[in-house]
Amino acid sequence: MTIPFTFHASVADDAIAKVSRLFNATLDDIFAELFQNARRAGASEIAVDQVDDPELGAVIRIIDDGPGLTDPKHLFMLGQSAWADQVTSVEDAAGMGFFALAGRHVRITVQQKGTNQSWVIEATPESFSGAAPILCSEGPMGHKGMTILISVKHGENFVPAANYAAQYLPLDVIVDGTLADRKDFLADADFVEDWNGIRIGIYPMPQNRFRNDTNINFHGVTLHAKLPSLGQQFHRSYYVRLDVTHCTSLNLVLPARKEVVEDAGFDELRTHIRTLFFQRILAAGSHSLSFEAFTEAATLGVVLAPAVMMLRPFSPTHADTDCDQQLPLQMVDSDDILFDSNGGAIEEQNLAYALTNQHAPSTLFTPNSAFKGYAWYDQLACLSVKHYVFIGDDHTKIILPEKQYETTERPVQLEIHCEIGSNEGVDDWHLNTDWLIYGEDYVTLDEVDIAVTKCSKATSADLVDFLENALFCPSDDSDAGSFDQQRDWFRDEAEDRVIALLETSAEADINAVIRIVDRELYWLRGKSNSVTIHIENGRVEVVGLHDASVAAE
Repeated sequence: MTIPFTFHASVADDAIAKVSRLFNATLDDIFAELFQNARRAGASEIAVDQVDDPELGAVIRIIDDGPGLTDPKHLFMLGQSAWADQVTSVEDAAGMGFFALAGRHVRITVQQKGTNQSWVIEATPESFSGAAPILCSEGPMGHKGMTILISVKHGENFVPAANYAAQYLPLDVIVDGTLADRKDFLADADFVEDWNGIRIGIYPMPQNRFRNDTNINFHGVTLHAKLPSLGQQFHRSYYVRLDVTHCTSLNLVLPARKEVVEDAGFDELRTHIRTLFFQRILAAGSHSLSFEAFTEAATLGVVLAPAVMMLRPFSPTHADTDCDQQLPLQMVDSDDILFDSNGGAIEEQNLAYALTNQHAPSTLFTPNSAFKGYAWYDQLACLSVKHYVFIGDDHTKIILPEKQYETTERPVQLEIHCEIGSNEGVDDWHLNTDWLIYGEDYVTLDEVDIAVTKCSKATSADLVDFLENALFCPSDDSDAGSFDQQRDWFRDEAEDRVIALLETSAEADINAVIRIVDRELYWLRGKSNSVTIHIENGRVEVVGLHDASVAAE
């Protein structure tokens, strides 16, 4: 062999033997491909039903009123399309669709195009792989169009599959004697534009939209492709669906035709869709696009005003994020402040409680990073927590957020020290508070420290609620108990901890006993008699219950 040399790409002789791997021979594939063949051939109607054939047994019968064939070999030439040039250029028809029947026994009666004669073509499952010949014989005189008999597999129901394949096909399909419902693929679109042989439908984004929903109708074949969508922070967001009519630049991946070819033409289409989104937003008059999307709109020739100056007022996060609340949107003034949280639920709950007694100098808002870049957003001052201050009778301690500080005394005063930074500099701001939690997020009650000032009017119920907000995060482990059980266990432990802090450990123990009796023996509360439970030396004695004494080891 002389080097260098040239050669041409070719198809291996045994490639046809692997044809069964091109399709799964499901009814969905079969109807999708055969309906497309009938449409391309010029049929105006298709009929599908199930009959008993004397030789083949139960078969699905597909009849179309197309013009027939010029050569029966064309049906079984893998990769060769016999369609007219116009069809081939518009749809990239590749001559593979009939191989959706691979693995089935098939009999075809088809008109010889332009004549009153017909052929009968018989193919076994082995015929599609080239292992067995395909028999073609003379068919009945006067047969019109094409009739295909397909062997039925056990348990198959052709009706739903045929109706599904027919719903967006641009010709009538009669399924088991009933005309299949035809639908507009772009029904309910907010806006429809015809562009280069594609109908583009723009839709408002629903909250429950599935990401893999079909979004392209290719002459009746529906599929999912990576099409653009455009989200806004609190205005209408958009997604798109495409109905292909006569596009020459949109091609599908062969042979299954279930994916779009990612090429320059598809990129151009996506860019045009993005432009349409921005034009819709321009027509709406106001928006809440991210600054990145706002900038992209300008590059596409759509000049928008800046996003509206709206944010959500600060609301603290909870350890159980399912309990988080979003406050209604509010207009932002230039002197308002963003809270830049460096921590999680503990830091935010600490700050939120302190703000109930001492208001911020201006409204405190939750940041939205999508707006970074807008002048109105970037000039807002930003508040952050620097540290906590514990002031005792004879000492002062500075504690960084997420650090613990264990003490046996209750403080005289507690403070949260913050910084408020703006384009004009940084200011310090101090808040007094009745209580603080010190420690890391998402830990147990035993792993945090709690401080309550001596003059605090807090009740145990107030503190238990606060601890639940800052620390309770239920486990989804099947062995952890139900949500309600986990919540009750946490609140019981928190109640004991708080009573021991506000009063004494003895009072906490007494409260635990009362809680257990009240909860577990609630049926005793309605009795008029006095019941005494006495525990001593491992024995439990109950006096007064039903006027009798009961003792147990």
